[in-house]
Formats: sequence, C-alpha cells, structure tokens
Amino acid sequence: MTEENKKKPNPIDIHVGSRIRLRRNMLG
Repeated sequence: MTEENKKKPNPIDIHVGSRIRLRRNMLG
C-alpha cells in the first residue's frame, strides 16, 4: 500500500464496491 493509495482511495475499489452493492441489491 503506497502513501498515494492511503491519501485517496483507489477508484477501482470504489467501482467494484458500487458494482457489488448493486448486484446485492438486485439479488435482494
């Protein structure tokens, strides 16, 4: 984990989290 990563979260991580949340919502 680099300092840059700690300074601002990875956009990919946020994207993945959003996708998982959407999938979970769809699955119910």
